Amino acid sequence: MTELELAVEPARGTAAHYIDFFLNWAEKKGEVPASTVQNWRTASIKVLEIENNWQDVNVIDFDLEAHLQRFETLRRTLYKSGSMDAYKSRTRTGIHAYRAWESGASDWKPKSAGTPRRTRAKSKQSDWPNFSVTGAAPDPTPASDHAGYVPPSTPLIEHQLPLRPGIRTHITLPEDLTEKEAMRVARFVQSLAFSSDQPAITAGEASVE
Repeated sequence: MTELELAVEPARGTAAHYIDFFLNWAEKKGEVPASTVQNWRTASIKVLEIENNWQDVNVIDFDLEAHLQRFETLRRTLYKSGSMDAYKSRTRTGIHAYRAWESGASDWKPKSAGTPRRTRAKSKQSDWPNFSVTGAAPDPTPASDHAGYVPPSTPLIEHQLPLRPGIRTHITLPEDLTEKEAMRVARFVQSLAFSSDQPAITAGEASVE
């Protein structure tokens, strides 16, 4: 760390120290994946900025859950429920990690933040998210065998997408979805589309090679 960085380091325990110092440090040192850090940073700023001079808020001593509830009350008309839940969850996880790090705990990193990817020797289908359409018949396949199954240690967020009038698609994705993973999801959905001269893919026929 340079002398300039030391000179401008925000007061410890403040939102500014959490955002501008801790998260930057965790990303640069590779302590937490860059995509996860970015998710924590974006969500935390949106949640904390409901306060005046939010950079000076003591995020170690303040009532985090009460603040998250205030954020939901004040911003409920701006975000859909999925986005609201994601912002709250990411902020909670990031601040808890910061509090543990500040206390000197050696296990401050959330379990999902440093979990390595599963090897390709395992089922490729298990890498794909779970897509379902409201009104579809229940899927009898056990969760552990389902193409959208993700270990419970990874936080998941369910998003709703109005696909067409009368149909809403539910997409369950990891909380720390990366840009690369998002592109894979997009390509998978694109592969399911059919033109007017092609028959629709019925339930049970879709598969990932």
